Amino acid sequence: MQSQLLRRFLLHTVRRRLIVGGHHKDMAIIATFIGIDKHADFRIRDLMGARRDAVALWALFCDTLPDVQARKLIDAEATVAEIQQALDETFYAAGPDDTIILSFSGHGTRDHRLVAHDTTLDNLAATTIPMSDLANRFKRSQAKAVLCILDCCFSGGAPARVLEDSPMVRDPGSPLQELDPHAASPHTAVMKKCAILHPNARAGDQGRCF
Repeated sequence: MQSQLLRRFLLHTVRRRLIVGGHHKDMAIIATFIGIDKHADFRIRDLMGARRDAVALWALFCDTLPDVQARKLIDAEATVAEIQQALDETFYAAGPDDTIILSFSGHGTRDHRLVAHDTTLDNLAATTIPMSDLANRFKRSQAKAVLCILDCCFSGGAPARVLEDSPMVRDPGSPLQELDPHAASPHTAVMKKCAILHPNARAGDQGRCF
């Protein structure tokens, strides 16, 4: 039920953005949906529902907004290299009239990194995606609006989606908060160019925490 409500809210948000912004033929919607249940490193706990959520969102937007340019990366497709390439293509392809949608469902680390399919515990720094990199893409993108959904956790509190073996940082704030000094809520932060949602993990998950 929570997933269905979230998907409906996201679709409503994008539709409202198009109406308020004055949609025209030159306005593009560029979206990337990432969901990772399975990991190459057997020491990283697999998830239940991350892949399903990404596929459901991708299908919802493709079926409802036929002009959307949507890319989907799930499980083994969602390597660090493929995710980085998808982020580059999504953020840097957008023009000043375009809207970007980015959805990531999977593990997060306690030092604010997104966990890919090929992430390894032996080298987390090189095989994860820092939130600071994502923040830099927000700043450099020309997109008129960005909707970012992060369905993971960075706090380490079970049953959230946090990698338990990742290092803890002193400052629990997200690097994305620097884009908006008023973005204080751990669950919903509305920034100048994007809305970031951190939904609580569902009961079916065995923890999206490293």
